[in-house]
Amino acid sequence: MNIKATINQHPVASFIVLTLGLSFAAFFLPVPPEGAFAIIALMAVMIPTIVAFALVALIEDRQGVGDFLRESFRWRSPLKWYVIAFALGFVIHFGSSLLALLTGAIPAIEIAAPNATLVIIPIAALLEEIGWRGFALRRLLDRYSPFTATLIIGIPWALLHFALFLLFEPNISSVAEGLSVLVFAFPLTWIFVRSGRSVLVATVLHSGLNAFSFVAAGIPPAVALWYIFTSGCLVVAVLIVIDRRMWFARPAETTVSATIHTGMSAVD
Repeated sequence: MNIKATINQHPVASFIVLTLGLSFAAFFLPVPPEGAFAIIALMAVMIPTIVAFALVALIEDRQGVGDFLRESFRWRSPLKWYVIAFALGFVIHFGSSLLALLTGAIPAIEIAAPNATLVIIPIAALLEEIGWRGFALRRLLDRYSPFTATLIIGIPWALLHFALFLLFEPNISSVAEGLSVLVFAFPLTWIFVRSGRSVLVATVLHSGLNAFSFVAAGIPPAVALWYIFTSGCLVVAVLIVIDRRMWFARPAETTVSATIHTGMSAVD
């Protein structure tokens, strides 16, 4: 069996192996120590999209690349899903501040002024979403329930972040980072499915999960991610309770459900 046939038969596994392999290889590039985290993180968010487009080009040729590009930037999803995506990011971070306040970790909720990195966050989020949700999750949802599909891509996605923080951010818990990313995969799946598999709506949520960290500015860095993880778990629990049918639906049912919620074809 040649490489193209193998990738065509196992596109998601190929995506995960290549994305993790190239990302881990990037970890060992000779970069300046003072800017290592930013440089490697930038490479890590670009790799999923590069791998996704390369696989589509190999499997589906030029026409497939065009279709994948149009689908990745399809913006016609009901406005409510963009609003919900934006709000979810805020809720998770504000919830972490509330938990920290209730447990005595902080005397009051402190909100910092947003900084210039907010401009970069949506771009970085989109580069990750095109690969992880637009390529991998879309294909998994054709074979598995949203809950199972989330675990399949959430675990390697979390592993990648765990390794990044373990090697380049020793002052922040890499375990908390990995677990938080795994938890974040669930609302990302939920918004992706309910918005009609919109990469851009998922990007809005992903951006909020990073950008709204200024809402939890008062939490000590050593424990901040643990509070975010806990808040995320509570949000995921609510999403599973209120939308249990979607989470454990068979693939055909998931597509129909997404169509009903968007009022348009799920692959339009």
